[in-house]
Amino acid sequence: MPRLSRSFTLSAALTAALLSTALVAPAHAQSASDAGVLKVALWGDEFYSKDPEEKANWIDQTVASMNDHNLDFTIFAGDTKSGSSECTDQAIGADVKAIFNRLDMPTLYALGDNEWVDCHRTNNGSYDPVERLSYLRKTFFDAAKSQGSNPIDVERQGAPGEAYSENSRFERNNVMFVALNVPGSNNNLVVTDKQCTKKSDRTQADCDAATAEYDARNPKNVEWLKESFAKARENNDAGILIDIQADIFFPFELSDGGYEDDFLPTLDDKNGFTDFYKTLVEETHNFDGQVLLVHGDSHYFKVDKPMLQSDGRSTANFTRVEVFGSSDNSWVEMTVDPKSDGVFSFQPVVLKQ
Repeated sequence: MPRLSRSFTLSAALTAALLSTALVAPAHAQSASDAGVLKVALWGDEFYSKDPEEKANWIDQTVASMNDHNLDFTIFAGDTKSGSSECTDQAIGADVKAIFNRLDMPTLYALGDNEWVDCHRTNNGSYDPVERLSYLRKTFFDAAKSQGSNPIDVERQGAPGEAYSENSRFERNNVMFVALNVPGSNNNLVVTDKQCTKKSDRTQADCDAATAEYDARNPKNVEWLKESFAKARENNDAGILIDIQADIFFPFELSDGGYEDDFLPTLDDKNGFTDFYKTLVEETHNFDGQVLLVHGDSHYFKVDKPMLQSDGRSTANFTRVEVFGSSDNSWVEMTVDPKSDGVFSFQPVVLKQ
């Protein structure tokens, strides 16, 4: 097995020095053994190698690393396989369960586009995405439990194994953890011919069915998000973590006017993330605690504060973490301290092959 390493480049080291929700060092250090402090892994978009031996080595290394860190649980931000591989039951079901079950701790799993939305692609096997979504619901969300061989209780939006059962949440140590089915590829909303037929043999009827699925799920996502914030406010939670797969800000550079001039104008009825993001903004502004959005999709690790106010300042209580991914099997160790000002702080665990 490759040697595990915490060594990382100078740029990553400099980033790590800034990684808290306020992008400054926490007010005080606290060990995981102290009351109320959690250690959590953030990961997703993993193990995309087409070489079976290399992929197995990556899985072994990541699982061993997480098991070595005495974590309370993990947050998986979707995409359990590459976007150019087939969506077989084995690939999106049994193989994924086997990985989750090798971890010593439970996992909260948010669905990604690679395991259902994009399965219509010819190189994915030309599957029906709606059928694949139904399969995933019955395979992973058929009980009020998280993933893993040592699961924890979670609340599900839909009846176990049925529609919207993938939307889940639990509270731990005065912090709310929420998973939502908000995947890439425009959240399964099909509005252009290119979105319909690119890499695909879909008919217009197939694309209309995809949009109908979005039209039904989108308001349920908004409802779950609002309910979760309401519960967090009722419980006087110090923070709330929202786990999705999609990089809703891609491909925009948000600095130097990019947020207002480029990103915000795209939030229209053709954008599958508009309702989710506008709700997230509203709820964040009406929540006294810290809000953390965790996602994958773009395969570029970052921690930033991309929700800006009308005067250009960052929204103080909002932070985004994008996990590693693709051919990079590294992960992020998150410390959750509800007594600290920032609640969430981060340390990248960079694995060398």
